[in-house]
Amino acid sequence: MSTATKSIIYLAIAYAVTWGIVIAGWSQGLHQGDPQIAVAVLAVSMIGPTVAALICMIAFEKGQRVKALGLGGRWSWWWPIAWLAPIAIGAGSVALTFALSDRTYVDIGQAAAAAAAAQGQDLSQVPAFVTSAPFIIGVGIVIGSLINWLILTFTEELGWRGYLHHLWRPAGFWRASLGTGAVWGFWHAPMIYLFGHNYPDPDDRILGVGLFVIFCMLLSPIMTLIRDRTNSVWSAGLFHGTFNAVGGLTLAVISNPVFPWNGIVGIGGYAALAIGVVIVALLQPHKAAPAQAAATT
Repeated sequence: MSTATKSIIYLAIAYAVTWGIVIAGWSQGLHQGDPQIAVAVLAVSMIGPTVAALICMIAFEKGQRVKALGLGGRWSWWWPIAWLAPIAIGAGSVALTFALSDRTYVDIGQAAAAAAAAQGQDLSQVPAFVTSAPFIIGVGIVIGSLINWLILTFTEELGWRGYLHHLWRPAGFWRASLGTGAVWGFWHAPMIYLFGHNYPDPDDRILGVGLFVIFCMLLSPIMTLIRDRTNSVWSAGLFHGTFNAVGGLTLAVISNPVFPWNGIVGIGGYAALAIGVVIVALLQPHKAAPAQAAATT
């Protein structure tokens, strides 16, 4: 079976599963009321890419199933980079937001202490460092990245940087990266339009769909480079999990974090990602696909 046919089948299943869950949740009114229910619907819907990857791997990849999902890998310094790069992008997005807009810094520790006091909680016996911004940010990044690593590896990344990478990477680094970014970004369309994912204001949602496609196309080359250098989908999951953990923190440290200055998915984030893509271009001189490169290592 041709790569094109496999790709169409994979994408059809991934989209059908995710969009079906999101649309079903919206039709039941789960986008209204308790925000936790809406988050749960979106969390469940993310399983689409992995469901599609597993079906296609079993059906089409006999004899190379582990390789097709990218579950192998090798140690390199690119593993810690997979964790540190999202932190750098998040910090850059915040710095650029402050530089380009009238937004100001919000101390997470002070905000948390004020919120606790407003709820009548006594923090007098709590060590001061617990409500400090560095501690809260550090814990958020460490715990968030570890939890998200497993969740996002087994919901999204087995599909995007696993099976689809296996199919498309031989076409070349940039074609695979930008193509994956485009379909990955548009896969979020019903989450954005119906549930307001990343763009809660109804007036921003149609524009948000298009902008998020561009966002994912900027993010994808960075993830492809890390995926290539580790030869593992696990590194993509680590990057993605850390990126999502950092994303929430970028909203918390910016005053009035609404579109178009909404943290890592705002103008500052796009600018930081654009810088990242330039760095990737400088680090990506090789034209060979991972499978070809692996044969020489």
